[in-house]
Formats: sequence, structure tokens, C-alpha cells
Amino acid sequence: MSDNQSCDLCGLDCGAKPFVLRTPERNLRFCCEACRGIYQMLHEINEMPARSACNDDRKV
Repeated sequence: MSDNQSCDLCGLDCGAKPFVLRTPERNLRFCCEACRGIYQMLHEINEMPARSACNDDRKV
């Protein structure tokens, strides 16, 4: 049994380093950048930014 997950678009094995799309609901995994981009475009998903303590771009 493999620890790798299948692609959320095409169902192929994602391998050891999947392409991840972060959404408010969950992290989606893809086998390649093309599947990630197609899924993102079809579902009109904007990726959630990675959390960072230094990522405060607000202007006062």
C-alpha cells in the first residue's frame, strides 16, 4: 500500500511531492502543475496564502 495520494483532478498518483492548492476547506493535492491550474480555474479557487507572522501588508 502506498502512502501517496491520488490527484484531486485526474486520479493519478501524486508521488512524494504533490502540487498543493490551499483552500479554506482543505489542502488539495495534484500530480502536476497542469492539473492544479485546471482545477483552480474550473472551480474559481483563489489559493489561501501561507500563514506568516511577517505577512502584514496593511497600511495605516
